[in-house]
Amino acid sequence: MNTRYEQNILTFSACGALFFAILALIWGILTKSQMIMFDGVYSFISLILTGFYFYAAKSMMLGSDKKFPFGRSQIEPMVITVQSIVLIAICIKALTSSTISLFSGGQEINSLSGMTYAFIGVIGCFIAWSYIMRTKKKKAPQSVLLKTQSMQWLMDTMLSGAVLIGFFIGYILQSMGYEYYAQYTDPLMVIIAVLFFIRGPIISLIEGIKGLLIMAPEKGIYKTSKQAMKTIARQKKFEDVVLRLGKSGRELVCEVSFITKTPKDSRSVGEMDEIHKEVYDKLSEMFDSPLWLCVSFVHNRKLT
Repeated sequence: MNTRYEQNILTFSACGALFFAILALIWGILTKSQMIMFDGVYSFISLILTGFYFYAAKSMMLGSDKKFPFGRSQIEPMVITVQSIVLIAICIKALTSSTISLFSGGQEINSLSGMTYAFIGVIGCFIAWSYIMRTKKKKAPQSVLLKTQSMQWLMDTMLSGAVLIGFFIGYILQSMGYEYYAQYTDPLMVIIAVLFFIRGPIISLIEGIKGLLIMAPEKGIYKTSKQAMKTIARQKKFEDVVLRLGKSGRELVCEVSFITKTPKDSRSVGEMDEIHKEVYDKLSEMFDSPLWLCVSFVHNRKLT
């Protein structure tokens, strides 16, 4: 994967988040709309989190060193976990405030101004989402960071669409003389938006925690890898092979232990290097992911 494209998309995402954060905060203050303010706060937090994305992407490019002997792949799930927790906290705060406002009689809204803002949001967020998705598919299909960014802009698009519908309903109610009921549309929109939006950060939080714990990848990945390692073990006349797989961000963590038939197996270091290379080439061919690989040769299975 070319990290240059990842950096470019993150820069684009940061500029977009900054624009919508300023727009929403100013618009929300002027119109006193909880929904627009929620959108503005979310965009501002997204901007801050994009800075963490930059740090994660650049750090992972450095690879391993004395301080990080096993590389920096876990920075990515760490950033995703922090982002998810922050967004969930924002959603809970917005849900609490809107619920209190709803049971306090709601608040007056400027429906036309709200619809104008929401229309701009739908168009702008959709353009950002479609651009990121197209670039990700062509240039960085394995990037978890860009997957999270694209999901974030998609949720923004849907959120803006829901806001547009909500303000339109408020406008209809006001036009029909039901101003009292129209006052409830703003807090109701926030509650509905939060309940709809919070699913994404929860899913990302689960994925981030899995990455931090280096948990097993999808069952299909393990099954395919195990079959390939058994084939190599059979060809090289080993008794068996033990495979351990984990996923940390975009990196596949793999430990392969070949079990020799006798404790006096007389393979040379050169032969073991060739087997190591064959394992690496096979796994790299099968999976388009960065690979952290450890290959060992033992007779006592308990040592694996």
